[in-house]
Amino acid sequence: MQASKLTATVVVPTLLAVTAIACGGTGVAPEEYRRRLREAIDAPVSSPEQSADNSRLVEEALNERALDDMTRDEVEAAIGRGDPCSRHPRCAENGFEDDDWFYAVGQMGEGASGAVPVLIVGFDRTGRVDRSWNLQTH
Repeated sequence: MQASKLTATVVVPTLLAVTAIACGGTGVAPEEYRRRLREAIDAPVSSPEQSADNSRLVEEALNERALDDMTRDEVEAAIGRGDPCSRHPRCAENGFEDDDWFYAVGQMGEGASGAVPVLIVGFDRTGRVDRSWNLQTH
């Protein structure tokens, strides 16, 4: 009888927690990812390490679907308005439309070299996010 109480109260909840972590759940709310993205988009990048950190942030946010199914207005309110994809060849190369949005995630600081990660957000006919892409720098 003691073993089944132990299983019910300790082992099963522990296995559920481990499974959630193993399946990629980070426990970070989508709103937090969006807040972090907005800050990273606007912040100067002064080192390759900082660029890599931004790249990992974009990857995690997309893996956690932090922008999925949001409207254009919601995306703009959350992380800012992106540049029109018509200005960036990476968009067409990856199947995005001219009116989808392109973000450089970080601004190269003075004296810094290298690339910053790129986030591209695509919208469907109703104006909701239906796809995204990122150029990783890590």
